[in-house]
Amino acid sequence: MSEVWTTAAAGTAFFAVFGIATGIALAYAAKRFAVKIDPKIEAVRGCLPGANCGACGFAGCESYAEAVVTDPSCPVNKCAPGKGAVAEKVAAITGKAAGEASEVVSVLRCSRNEGEVRRKHEYVGFDSCAAASIAFGGPYECEFACIGYGDCEHACPFHAIHMKDGMPVIDPDACTGCGVCIKTCPKGVLQLLPKNAPVYVPCSSKDKGKSVTNVCKAGCISCLACTRKAKDVVTLTNDRIEIDYEKLTEEQAKAAVWACNRQFIFRYRDPEKQARAVAEIKAEQAAKKAAAAAKKAEEAAEA
Repeated sequence: MSEVWTTAAAGTAFFAVFGIATGIALAYAAKRFAVKIDPKIEAVRGCLPGANCGACGFAGCESYAEAVVTDPSCPVNKCAPGKGAVAEKVAAITGKAAGEASEVVSVLRCSRNEGEVRRKHEYVGFDSCAAASIAFGGPYECEFACIGYGDCEHACPFHAIHMKDGMPVIDPDACTGCGVCIKTCPKGVLQLLPKNAPVYVPCSSKDKGKSVTNVCKAGCISCLACTRKAKDVVTLTNDRIEIDYEKLTEEQAKAAVWACNRQFIFRYRDPEKQARAVAEIKAEQAAKKAAAAAKKAEEAAEA
């Protein structure tokens, strides 16, 4: 029995000494090979919202904090959720110029409900836009239409999107322009625009003419009338109307709205302003028709 106790005591002593020696070795290794963290990185990380949305182009807030401190070319205003307030704090920590943080919001580029787009089949499966888009390109006749199952709503880290009548409604005050919803949408019907953008095109169709009108009453037919009124500012890029907001003037915006043959495709973002514009356009068109009819009647009378 004494031999058992002796063996147990020896084993206990061995493991105790081994544990102490290992602990000392690990402590020395941790101290010897420790990676020093720049306190500026920690300070910048503390300024960021922590959403890890990836809008800055980095994997998360930690990655951006490290880059903005260590890379002289990395700007301080890439945090979309933080906007100007965070940019100023990061600039103060890093010693870089703050610059201007762009104010952008997500905007829906689809008028499926207004255009009365019909379903081409009934989708049965998970209520997910990503899943539904795999089934024959989605359930609607327009292959570019919003599917409407709310993947963007679920993905938005700031709860700026809610679904209404099967379409996403974006709260511009809550939207930070992080771009997560855009990466989530399988149809690409969401786009980041400047918050003060006066006009936009609520259509993502890349088809033309009858291919659009056959499936949607409110779709862009790519007639290019708007591009002719605002050359080099409003363009057909990758088969879709795009606007260079940095160059767009108020005069060009108005000219493009008035040139649009359908009056609700190239539109003002302000609904009241758009309604007034449509009323003015229709009044002008009616006046022109009346003038043309009067002239025709006068010519007939002279003959």
